[in-house]
Amino acid sequence: MKVLIIAGSERNTNKIEFLCRKYGADPSVYGEIKKRKKGLTSMLNHSDLILIVWESDSKNNYEVVFSTGYCVGCGKPFVFYNNIFGQETPSCNGNAVVISDDKELKNYILEEKERYNSQQIVNSAKEKILNMGLDLTVRDMVEAVSEGESIALGEFLKAGFSVDSYDKNSVSLLNIAIRKGHINIASKLIDNDADINTISGDRGNTPLMDAAAEADIEILNKLIGAGAKLNLQSKSGQTALVLALGRQSEDAAIALIAAGADVNIKDNLGMSAKKYAELFKMENVLELINKV
Repeated sequence: MKVLIIAGSERNTNKIEFLCRKYGADPSVYGEIKKRKKGLTSMLNHSDLILIVWESDSKNNYEVVFSTGYCVGCGKPFVFYNNIFGQETPSCNGNAVVISDDKELKNYILEEKERYNSQQIVNSAKEKILNMGLDLTVRDMVEAVSEGESIALGEFLKAGFSVDSYDKNSVSLLNIAIRKGHINIASKLIDNDADINTISGDRGNTPLMDAAAEADIEILNKLIGAGAKLNLQSKSGQTALVLALGRQSEDAAIALIAAGADVNIKDNLGMSAKKYAELFKMENVLELINKV
């Protein structure tokens, strides 16, 4: 993080430079004390944080006044360092942070460094996405998930895109990944706190329902372990258990029943899990149901 220190005297400058370097910033000093009198606009433009040392004669200092006006006009973050008791600093319409001691300065530098590092991660991720030939859009994020591009998904998440993004049919990334059989992507989305009970706009399915319909035992168990709701119903009235039985996936059905899924909920056809188990002659499932 590049910090530009604007100062008219050396009274506080060395200390501020030291604190900046100590806490991971890269300081430069502009003003008489460094004999640097050219390129102020360029330095202001290329610095991440402007730190203006406000002293008794600062209001008559061209560099200080110019830098203050530049920051206010551009919306660039800047700080007044004023450790002279009783000395007022300009309000700048509330745009400036005023720091009066070294502890405040230390805390501010650390906070800004953290913010800067976070923004660098975002910027780097966006650059990588563009280098992959993708646009910075939800549509391309959905496409990456649909195509099983785990690395691209990771960069979209780093770039600040929501883990709960949807496609044009209001189907979540997690539902899409499960339906496409991309286990690693579905797992990554769950690990990144995707909504595990989201309802898809097309079928009214939760991710658990889609995992059951796909007989994806690994993701189904992960969703159960994460606390997915077991008894929600789709637009057809089907629960995850009914969908597992419809797929004739004994493992999925047994996992859901063992987790506490309701075996008596009826779908829009009036069929319960027990009825489907009887229909498909799934003896092991029936045995478990009769024990519930």
